[in-house]
Amino acid sequence: MNILLIDDEADVRTSLSRFLGKLGHAVSPVPDGPQGLKIFHNQDFDAVITDIRMPGLDGIELLRRLKEIEQSPVDVIVITGHGDMENAIKALKYGAFDYLRKPINVRELAITLERSAKYAALRKNYLQLKQEFESRLEQKTTAVRMEADHLRTAYLKEIGLDEPYVYSEGMRQVMDQSERFSTDRGVPVLIQGKSGTGKELVARYIHHYAQGSKILPFVAINCGAISRELIEAELFGHESGAFTGASPRGKIGKIEAASGGTLFLDEIGEMPLEAQTKLLRVLENRVIYRVGGVKEIPVDVRFISATNKDLFTEVDEGRFRLDLYYRINLGKISIPSLSERQEDILPLATRFISRAFKRKGQEFGGFTPDAEELLLCSQWPGNVRELKNLMERVVLLSSYDVIDSECLRSVWESAPQSTHSKSAASLDTDFRLPAKGLDLEDLNARIITQALSLHQGNQTRTAKYLGISRRVLQGRIKKFGIA
Repeated sequence: MNILLIDDEADVRTSLSRFLGKLGHAVSPVPDGPQGLKIFHNQDFDAVITDIRMPGLDGIELLRRLKEIEQSPVDVIVITGHGDMENAIKALKYGAFDYLRKPINVRELAITLERSAKYAALRKNYLQLKQEFESRLEQKTTAVRMEADHLRTAYLKEIGLDEPYVYSEGMRQVMDQSERFSTDRGVPVLIQGKSGTGKELVARYIHHYAQGSKILPFVAINCGAISRELIEAELFGHESGAFTGASPRGKIGKIEAASGGTLFLDEIGEMPLEAQTKLLRVLENRVIYRVGGVKEIPVDVRFISATNKDLFTEVDEGRFRLDLYYRINLGKISIPSLSERQEDILPLATRFISRAFKRKGQEFGGFTPDAEELLLCSQWPGNVRELKNLMERVVLLSSYDVIDSECLRSVWESAPQSTHSKSAASLDTDFRLPAKGLDLEDLNARIITQALSLHQGNQTRTAKYLGISRRVLQGRIKKFGIA
C-alpha cells in the first residue's frame, strides 16, 4: 500500500516508517497537516495515518477536509493519546476508518492496514461492478425505449392516427388539440362526434402521445352498456358482500384499475344521474370509495369522456348534470363526420382495403375512377366504421383486386345499410354537367326543398334522409330562405 504518515513527532515517524517498510508498504512521512495535504494532492495514496493532536492543522480538521470537503475515498486511520476518546469518537463521525491509541501496537496497526486493504479491494470491485451494471442498464434501457417507441409508432399507425393518414384540415385540428391536451393529465377531455367517427381512437391517441416510452393503463368503459344497478360497482369497485352477487373477495373498479393512466368513459351521456354525482366528486377530490367500503382510496387518473349526444340539450332536459358537464368539458374536441372531411375518404378506404387484402395474402390493385366517385358522393352516416366495414366486405365478397363501382354497389346491396347509403349506392354518377357552369348553392337549395316536400315538411325525417343533423338542416333552410 502507498501510505501517507502525518505526525509531528520525529521518532514516531521514523519507527512507524521502518515497521511499515518491512511489511512491504511505501511510506511518505511528513511532520504536519499542511504538508500532508500538499503531498496528498500530488500523489495517490491507499491510506492516511495521522496524529490527532498537531500544531496548526490538527488531525480532526485534516480528516474533515479529506472526507467532507474533498470527499476522498481513501481510508484515514487516526492516532490518539490516552484520555482523548472524545476526539477519537469525533474522528469516527467524520469518516475515519479506525483509530489507534498511543503507544501504538504495531501488530494492531498491521491488522488495521490489512483490513483497509481488503475493504479497498472490495470497494474497487464494487465500483467496477456498479459501473458495468450502470453501463449495461443504460444500454438495455435505451434498447427498451427504442423498442417501446417503435411499438408506440406501430400502434398509432395500426389505429390509423399516425400523421401520414390524416389528410383533412378538420382532422388535423383534432390531432393538434389532442396533442395539446395530452400534456396535462389533470385536464379532463370531452370528445364529441357521431357514431363511428373514431372517438375512442382519438382518446387512445391522447393517452399514448405524451407518455413517451412508458406503458400506462388505458381502461375503457361504455356507460350505456352497463345496467343502472351495476355501473357504480364497475366504476368504483366493491368490497366483499357489498351486494347480492358481489365477489366474496371484493373487486377493484375501472377507476382504480386506470390509476396512473387513462379512464375512457364512452357514451357518458348514458350514465345515470346517481353515478354522475359520484363521478363529479372523484373529478374534484381525486379519491374514491368502493361500494360498501369506508376507506378513502386516492387515484391518479386522466379522464377522457366521449358522447354522440348534445350534452347541453341533455342538461336542459334534466338527464345530465350541469356541474359535471362543465367539469368534463375543460378540454373539448369535436370530431367532424366523414362526410364533412371528404379528403379523408379515399385514403382511409385505401388503407382499410389494403390491410384486408394483405390478410388474404393479396395486393390491392386500386379503385377505378367511378368507384372513387361513388365513395366520395356517399354521405357515410356510419362514418369511418361504416367505411371500414364496407371495405372488408368488399375484400370478402369480391374476386378481383381492382374495385369498380359495380362491385361497391353489389356489396352495398348485399348487406343491411342505412337508407342514405343505399340511395348513395344507387345514384347515377354518369349525369352530364351543364357546359356553362353550375350554381352549387342553388342546387343545394333545390335538393333541400324537394326533400322537405318529399317528407311533407317534417324536418327530422328530412335531415335523416339527407344524412345531416336537424340543426344543420335548420341552418341551411335559414341560409337559403326556404319557406
